[in-house]
Amino acid sequence: MDRRQSQVCLQVTDSLNFGIDRILNTNSNLDRSTNKKKEKCTGRAVFTVTQKNWLEYYFQMEKYITKQNRKILASSLGLTDLQVKVWFQNRRMKWRHTTAATHLRK
Repeated sequence: MDRRQSQVCLQVTDSLNFGIDRILNTNSNLDRSTNKKKEKCTGRAVFTVTQKNWLEYYFQMEKYITKQNRKILASSLGLTDLQVKVWFQNRRMKWRHTTAATHLRK
């Protein structure tokens, strides 16, 4: 192999490595962005007795809360909109399970 051919081979190899490096860097950037999403998760919310009582009170009135009422309830209880939303979802599931279990017993 003469000198010109070896230089061309090096250039081709460099461009291939660049492509692979770029893909690897892109994947590592994606991993970093998914790690940031995981870091945002604060874990399990612990509600105070007062918050639980108010949430239960509103749940007894309506099983499904509107977005506007959810925002108002969240701000008045010092919770996030998402916490109230998830609490209602979980409470509806608990309600369905207890209702279904009651019907099976009869």
